[in-house]
Amino acid sequence: MRNLRSILLTGGAGFIGSALARHLIRTEELERLVVVDKLSSGGRRGNLIGPDQDPRFVFVEGDVHDPDLIPGLLQDHKINGVFNLAADTDSKTSQSSTVDLAVANVLGTARVLDQCSAAEVPLLQCSTSKVYGTVSPPGRSVEINPLKPLAPNAACKASADLLCLAAAHDRKQDVVITRGSDTYGPRQDARKMIPRWTQAAFREQPLTIEGEGTQIRDWIHVDDHCRGMIAAFRRGHTGSVYLLGGQCERTDIGIARSILETLEKPSSLISIQPGVETNSAPTRRYAVDFSKARAGLDWRPKERFRTSFPLVVNEIAGNLRGSISD
Repeated sequence: MRNLRSILLTGGAGFIGSALARHLIRTEELERLVVVDKLSSGGRRGNLIGPDQDPRFVFVEGDVHDPDLIPGLLQDHKINGVFNLAADTDSKTSQSSTVDLAVANVLGTARVLDQCSAAEVPLLQCSTSKVYGTVSPPGRSVEINPLKPLAPNAACKASADLLCLAAAHDRKQDVVITRGSDTYGPRQDARKMIPRWTQAAFREQPLTIEGEGTQIRDWIHVDDHCRGMIAAFRRGHTGSVYLLGGQCERTDIGIARSILETLEKPSSLISIQPGVETNSAPTRRYAVDFSKARAGLDWRPKERFRTSFPLVVNEIAGNLRGSISD
């Protein structure tokens, strides 16, 4: 079993990364947590307030593309495990941004992968269930399903995953991959759907929904996502993929309504923008089967959407009230 004595966390100032830092810093066996982030694409130093007060915590502002950065940290801090969450999540449709995504999410992972191989350090690669594309009800994506990403960001993640799996097969590198479903929780980038709609609702502005709002996502709380990654690092088989889901399917319009109900705002704030989806097109549905993680990692989601989601929405609204009073 791998241990969490000295961990390097890339992308640790982002939404999921900062939550993972909090979980790792609470681990008794941890002696050193080194967080690397270039502080862009959602990464903010403020996300790490709290963990950064722990004497075991080290923050390094840097880019995984720096050829000397990761090797130096692996050696200087005697790292015995790497969680790779460094990624560009700003998916756009232009050709130039697709190239940027490939550089960040494919070449960046390739560099970390090779550096971990050279140092013989285990690697946990954080990916996304979006690599499978959509699935029709009542089915759910499973680990062995073909990869059918529907957006450049998911395609880059799939490419990075394949590099990891090839390294595990070809050179017996110790790599484990987790693929999480849509994640919600505190400190999420304000440009993402839930924080953006919460801000709009707080200000009594329209919650703009592209299409008919019938797209279905499986939502997992960020704390459950982090517990799953840690379990996969500890007990996951080398070269294996583990899906992490929240068993909580909601339509986009359902999420918007939950936000409005939580903040006691009128449903008339919902603004449907047809065009992306039509009544004649099949509803996009993302859903995962996490049976493998449950059986092999003894993991399952603990957070209940009906109680945890309002807490997240109210926290975002509370921060907005605080910024107004300041």
